This record gives sequence, structure tokens and C-alpha cells, in this order.
Amino acid sequence: MTFSASVDIRADAAEVFPLVSDLRRKARLNPGIEVIRIELLGGEPVREGSVFRHRFAKGGRIIEYRSRCVWCVPPRLFETRGETDPPFEVHVTVEPTPAGCRLTQRETVAIPPELLDVLDTGPAPARTFRDIVRLLPLFPSARHLGSELWALQRERVARRLSGELETWLDAIRAHAEAAPSRGLGGVRQPLGQGESG
Repeated sequence: MTFSASVDIRADAAEVFPLVSDLRRKARLNPGIEVIRIELLGGEPVREGSVFRHRFAKGGRIIEYRSRCVWCVPPRLFETRGETDPPFEVHVTVEPTPAGCRLTQRETVAIPPELLDVLDTGPAPARTFRDIVRLLPLFPSARHLGSELWALQRERVARRLSGELETWLDAIRAHAEAAPSRGLGGVRQPLGQGESG
């Protein structure tokens, strides 16, 4: 499954790139999670091969994983791969525009049906319906319905994840556009523990 979002930012790509390539700073701007800790292992600067250890809360769950930078071309391209099962990739581009830059994030992950149920936060009746869908393979004439319904569920999850990503990129834009007015003079400082920007 692949989902993405883009946002135009009134700031130079050279100012935005350090914010989105340092996952410690970027994650703290995500309104959909509560960051517990994100560490850069192996020291500064962030570069190809850099490893981040993530620990955050989302929807009552604690999520922990590591990600590795697999491609870094400042100030325009940053790609990471989650060291998870299944693995996922996050591809971030920062393209100059006449008014500043355009930030695009594309995420790709293989999602098995059991993980779809975790990601699909629909109402309880939908969960009961999914239980029925699991029984469809027992009825040969209805097997095709199961695959069609799983496809619809994948689309619903992709739309929800795209919406969450859009909200996150909007928060990054607000932070990047407000930073010079906070007296940073265009220099982006790491956010402190618990600071939301």
C-alpha cells in the first residue's frame, strides 16, 4: 500500500530539509502521536546510514521500532526504511518553488489482512462485518466477495493514512513558516523534550 501527501511551504528548501530529515524534530510535529523518545544512534549529522530509534504512543498503544536512512541528498531528498515486519519506506522530497518549497512525503508498506484490522479504526459493527468476511472462503461461490471487500478496506485505510499524513505536513508547514518569527533567524533548533513547536 502506498499513500502520500504534499504541502507548499513559504520557506526555502534549505531551511525545511533539516527539519524533515531529523526525525527527532519532525516526529514532535505529528499531532497524531505522543512522542515518548526518538534517538539518533551513531551521532550527528543525519546522513545515509543514520539509524533512529522510535518510541511513541498512538491510539492507546506504545509503538517502538528502528528506521535507517537509506538515501539522503540535501536539501531535496530523504528516504528511510523501517526495520519492522513488514518493513516500510518513507520517501520525502523538498522541491524549490517560486514562493518557497513543496514538501511531499510518500509512504509504502505491505499490509497483511490482520494488520488492516488494526489500522482500520471503524465502528464495532464494521469489525463484526470483517469477521463475516473471513468466513467467505468457506463458501466457494462467495470467495470473490472476500477479496473485493479486502480491497475496499485497503482503500479506506489508505485514505485515512493519507489524511493523517496531510495533517502532519500541515503542522510541519505551520512550524516552518512561523520559525523565523520566533527569533531563530532561519536557523532551525531541535525541539526540546515535550516542546511541540
